[in-house]
Amino acid sequence: MKYKLPPLQPLRVFESVYRHGSIRKAADELCLTPQAASQQLKQLESALDVQLFERGARGLAASAEAQTLYHYVEQGLDALSQGLEAVRSHHKHAQFHIQVSPYFATQYLIRSLPSFTKDYPELDLRISIGVELPSFDSGDLDAAIVWGYGGVDHLDETPLLEDLKVIVAAPQLLAEHPVETAQDLPHHRLISPLTHNSLWQDIYAMLGLEPGGKHVSPMLLHTHDAMLQAVLSGQGVGLLSYVDALSYIHSGKLLAPFGAELLRQLPMDRTPKFHLYTRRGGGERPIQASFRQWLLGQLRSTDFIGYATRLPQG
Repeated sequence: MKYKLPPLQPLRVFESVYRHGSIRKAADELCLTPQAASQQLKQLESALDVQLFERGARGLAASAEAQTLYHYVEQGLDALSQGLEAVRSHHKHAQFHIQVSPYFATQYLIRSLPSFTKDYPELDLRISIGVELPSFDSGDLDAAIVWGYGGVDHLDETPLLEDLKVIVAAPQLLAEHPVETAQDLPHHRLISPLTHNSLWQDIYAMLGLEPGGKHVSPMLLHTHDAMLQAVLSGQGVGLLSYVDALSYIHSGKLLAPFGAELLRQLPMDRTPKFHLYTRRGGGERPIQASFRQWLLGQLRSTDFIGYATRLPQG
């Protein structure tokens, strides 16, 4: 037998645990339970007859053997991933599958696709819609555009566009319960994205409001369209993306009690963005590189996105 190797899964667990310094984080990344990840690690240590990690006050500490092994495992997994992608690319060179956040798909991507697909008349383009960051493990997905704060360290991440929000409410709601100062906000139901975010907490801090105290329970909704309908029907004060908010404000269907530009004051690291994600270490296919460059080119135009973004546009 040319190669005497342990199973692949314990090596994947080892690589992830070493990189994160945490069994729990590695388990989350690999969609395992912490118990299963720990068992896989023990299986590898047993096969090698060495202890790879020691528990310390600050978490797991890698042994000298683990540091040596990681160098080779990382290179091996990268090479294996590149080889698999090369085979996939050979058989599906005309296929491109991307998952896109619902709002980004309808507001920006779909309407502009002809300027991309005209150069790829035989492209098998597949677009699925989803809010959460998908798994790339199946190998079927080429890219994803996801709303959030970024910082996903196991994927290649490209910030595309900040999602500037506006605080809005229906006229009938404000007629009954005015929002004249920041101190009026805690008396209203606040409508917010269900996806993990700290928008209202950051807005409260920016406005000098205390996060504690009595307040109405919030309403958390999964999509921008659901939040829009909740705000239009007077169910609370909400956060809508800038372009849609301005449209409804100009039509008189919504009001912005603090003005449309207030949330430009949020620091960039506290402002959610749409990010493009691709698999790390798998080698970028030409179609992926072309899509990335085309999309960044589209988003350089203030006329196209509807407002001046603070992201670098070079």
